[in-house]
Amino acid sequence: MTHLLTEEQAREFDQIAMKNFDITGISLMANAGKAIAKTAREMLANYDQPSILILTGKGNNGGDGFATALYLKKWGYELSIYSIPGENEIKGDAKHFFGRCQNQNISISFSEAFPALEKPDLIIDALLGTGISLPLREEIFPIIEWINQSGSLILSVDIPSGLDGNLGKIAPVAVLASKTITMRYPKLGMKFGLGKTLCGDIISADIGFPPLKDINLAGRQWRQFDESLAFELLKPPKMDTYKHKQGKVLVLAGSKGMTGAAILSTMSALRSGAGLTKTFVPESLNLIYEKQILEGMTIPLKDEGKGYFTLAHLEEIKSHLAWTDVLILGPGLGDKKETIALVQGLMLKCNKPMVIDADGLRIFHGKMDLFTDVKSPMIITPHLGELAKILGREKEEVEENILQSLDTLMEQFSGTAVIKTVPACTIYQNQSVLNISGNPSLATAGTGDVLTGIIGSFIAQGIEIDLAAQLAVFIHGKTADALSKTKGYRALLASDLLEEIPQTIKYYEKV
Repeated sequence: MTHLLTEEQAREFDQIAMKNFDITGISLMANAGKAIAKTAREMLANYDQPSILILTGKGNNGGDGFATALYLKKWGYELSIYSIPGENEIKGDAKHFFGRCQNQNISISFSEAFPALEKPDLIIDALLGTGISLPLREEIFPIIEWINQSGSLILSVDIPSGLDGNLGKIAPVAVLASKTITMRYPKLGMKFGLGKTLCGDIISADIGFPPLKDINLAGRQWRQFDESLAFELLKPPKMDTYKHKQGKVLVLAGSKGMTGAAILSTMSALRSGAGLTKTFVPESLNLIYEKQILEGMTIPLKDEGKGYFTLAHLEEIKSHLAWTDVLILGPGLGDKKETIALVQGLMLKCNKPMVIDADGLRIFHGKMDLFTDVKSPMIITPHLGELAKILGREKEEVEENILQSLDTLMEQFSGTAVIKTVPACTIYQNQSVLNISGNPSLATAGTGDVLTGIIGSFIAQGIEIDLAAQLAVFIHGKTADALSKTKGYRALLASDLLEEIPQTIKYYEKV
């Protein structure tokens, strides 16, 4: 399991380690320097007499750079240091290692204007670290641009300079690293947004921090999805299983012009292992559903040619709840007031787990207090625009404050939420799991409907709700990863996923 830390948690972790476990900042910095130097040595293994440039900034990141220089000098490497801050600006533990570098006669340059430098074989980026304020100061721009255009190997210390440690944003530039060595636990921003692209290979170095299990850090706890969970949860069914035991899924989705949403959700539930499905259909659209959903059952509801569901359908829909293991609610239902009233009435009456997506989320727009009225276990799957509407905020505000927005949601929502960020994350209680699969090919109509069907299917098969959500997001992304090798990123259709899901799941069904 890979834990991830926010910038605030990383700072708290440092302070607790030093205060409660008698670990000094100098010892941590020395260990960091040794780990960075070892990684540099590995990167330069095939170079003859390589040259190294270490770029240092203020604070601990720069101090790690100075500590690194001492080891590389000891091992006989040709190196030089370029320090952004002047000699009088270097403080704290960094000053200790700066002084030792001076004593070792390591070449250290200072200059307000970035000079023309020869391009070395390896650049060690120890400039900014975490906790930077975006946008960057303009004087940093040419340095980062020079690094990225150098053609050198680039090793970033803790995080590429210019990359936000929480959200993976840049403003406007950041170092594009060959490798990033992070101290014990990666930062959340290294996996969010642009982080995965900018960090290159990520190496986690143990520099003497205590185990995270021995420390209670404030705030939401983050970790990456562990692929071993897929092998654990997707073992082959028992030999004596049968369709009712494999899970029953009830689907309320679709309307005139959006029948595809219901079909995709239903078929993805079947393709990911559900034994039986029933899909409600506005009667006037039944022929479309019947032609596409061959293996699932359809339940036509009289609609007087309207092509959408109304509150008049509530009692008949309720009569099927005893049959099902899970209710999928929302994809393609539309925005008719009568349909929204049906959704609200059904949620309040449902006694089975629900997966609520798309139009099913409309009743919560600006009305988060309704979450407390729903008594059944619930998974919601909003993208950031839908999350903004639920919170009663502008989308731009939510995008700029994703972590705070998630905390606000979970103050009133006690279920599980799949948030369609990049990458997607599953949140429940105080836990957050960042997905490790998927790519931009999923940015097309209908892929969210497929995801909803997979989630519902896994719940129906008896997987715990929060695990079902995590697993479904992973399988969904993993399927897209496989398809992008043949379809590319632009040509993939949601229906392509339906044919590939079995191959993805098959891999994890190994005995």
